[in-house]
Amino acid sequence: MNTVSPSLSCMALALSLVTSSVAFAQNNEVRGTGASFPAKVYAQWAEDYVKQTGLPLSYKSAGSSAGVKAITDRSVDFGASDVPLSPAELDKRGLFQFPTLVGGIVPVVNLAGIGPGELRLDAVTLAKIWAGSITRWNDPAIRALNPRATLPGLSIQRVVRSDGSGTTTVFVEYLRKAAPAEAAPIVPDGGRAQWPGTTVAVDGSGKVVAEVKATPGAIGYVSSDHALRDNLSGVSLKPRQGDFVKPSLLAFRAAIVAGGLFKNSLEPTSLLNLEGPGVWPIVTATYVLVPREPASMERASRTLHFFYQSFLKGDSAVAGTGFAPLPVATQARIVGLLSNFKTPSGQSVKVIGGLGARAVVASN
Repeated sequence: MNTVSPSLSCMALALSLVTSSVAFAQNNEVRGTGASFPAKVYAQWAEDYVKQTGLPLSYKSAGSSAGVKAITDRSVDFGASDVPLSPAELDKRGLFQFPTLVGGIVPVVNLAGIGPGELRLDAVTLAKIWAGSITRWNDPAIRALNPRATLPGLSIQRVVRSDGSGTTTVFVEYLRKAAPAEAAPIVPDGGRAQWPGTTVAVDGSGKVVAEVKATPGAIGYVSSDHALRDNLSGVSLKPRQGDFVKPSLLAFRAAIVAGGLFKNSLEPTSLLNLEGPGVWPIVTATYVLVPREPASMERASRTLHFFYQSFLKGDSAVAGTGFAPLPVATQARIVGLLSNFKTPSGQSVKVIGGLGARAVVASN
């Protein structure tokens, strides 16, 4: 008769418990997806949240269009988009929307001898580059703005996003707003754009960064955190008022003030091409979408608690990320909304605490 030693039985039991715990964590994981613009920040918040609570939570960068689709289909617990949905769209999809961060979109270049902030462009010249009417870096219009720079005769290689991207939407909106005649050939196309001429189209911000770095003469557009973290040569831009401005937290904060962002409500406010000294002209807030009537109240509680905890950290939650935090009053307003979240049917979605969160897992 075959027998199993007590030690082997204990090992088998332990392995079974570990396997069950892993399977439960995977099945019970709160998942978000969408905008690549804030992806690194959300991923860091998620890592901190998991360490603090022991609860599984993840965020996948897939582009704003994918984020809106996924939360509309209820295949994730929260979606993220750089382009806010209108009240009518929110009603149609049964979603609640709130802002999380503010950042800049930065044109970046790969030109030998040109460091961060050293290439200067105005809106008209930038629009002509992206519309394909300026094709070489030593074009007279670029040289006029950069009389001290040595500009090569290289062809300009435009690197664009091929996926549905809020970054693309906001960038094209800026070009068409700041230089309407010059940017007219660039046609918005539902999170993408129809760019005149030949471009290099890649999927996601990370690939834009890699392609720009690998291609002499390239120009791309990325979120401010990529420009900072990946040591890219972001350009200086001329706003509507004042001298050329480098992308920086101070410049993003200047845009927040100039635009009165969320001063009286959470209604989206454009921060593009604003007047004011020191204003970076391509600034946007990014947004999170959650169901108004969640299928699982427990998962909805953990989702809201994730953002609740991140907002409670205030400015420290985005320190060193390349993003600017929301105004303090706005953060407080959102914390209040998350704390008192109710479904249309009147059910309260409890924002659970760290120890309570662990208890939820233990009880399951």
